[in-house]
Amino acid sequence: MIRGDDSKIIEIVHSVCCGLDIHKESISACLIFFDDQGREHIEVQAFGTLTGDIIMIRYSFITP
Repeated sequence: MIRGDDSKIIEIVHSVCCGLDIHKESISACLIFFDDQGREHIEVQAFGTLTGDIIMIRYSFITP
């Protein structure tokens, strides 16, 4: 991430990161990754909370 004046505000430590927002009836997953050209890609998907839904989180995102 870069500020308007081109100074860094954060350093990339991991090229792939995922966050989960867990609720009683749903789980939202956000995957952020950088491609070979350094472009940021963000994918967000929602899932149910049954066992099969949770397992699907693992297979639902495009892997970089």
